[in-house]
Amino acid sequence: MLSGVQLGLLGTVLHQCVGQTSDALGRWIDRPARIRFDAVEQVPLKDATGILGSGDEPICCCASELRGRLTGHIVLAFTDDSGLALADLLLGQPRGTASAWNEIEMSAALETMNILSCALLNALADALPAERHESRELLPAPPRFRRDFAESLLQFVLTDQIESDADALLARVQFEIDQEPVDWTLLLVPDRDSLAVLGNLLT
Repeated sequence: MLSGVQLGLLGTVLHQCVGQTSDALGRWIDRPARIRFDAVEQVPLKDATGILGSGDEPICCCASELRGRLTGHIVLAFTDDSGLALADLLLGQPRGTASAWNEIEMSAALETMNILSCALLNALADALPAERHESRELLPAPPRFRRDFAESLLQFVLTDQIESDADALLARVQFEIDQEPVDWTLLLVPDRDSLAVLGNLLT
């Protein structure tokens, strides 16, 4: 587990990363975009279900496995409405046109996740301190799309972490497109080994 001081240092690092990530998102959607960092929290994965949703309605997520210096997962979760609205935006069609998750809508969400995760992890790799001769590389695997209830989503995406009682690092960020808030949630979930790596780096 990270200490309060280490979480504060990680928050400072993430705050530095979101500007670069905002720029990448804006270029991808061809709209003014802003990602504002609020805080980073460390919570047991069993409690993260409530962060993703109440459990009464299915939600969607795109999840990528982390590879390189840190391992674990990065997850972007969103409601049907916000995800399909994004698909409409990217496809250049009026909002409300997309009404179901077909292949083209899922592809739009997955590519958005790919843009976000690559930009964020590149910025994070540059911002974290490194030992001499240590690789800074952080790479996301190709993202996967799934729609289910929050608890089932976490079990599907984070099986290894749940079995090892790992904690989730919840980066509380706010997304805006055209100065309008977007209902997305971002989870950064290093595995147990990577929490130890972060603990050593953030001292």
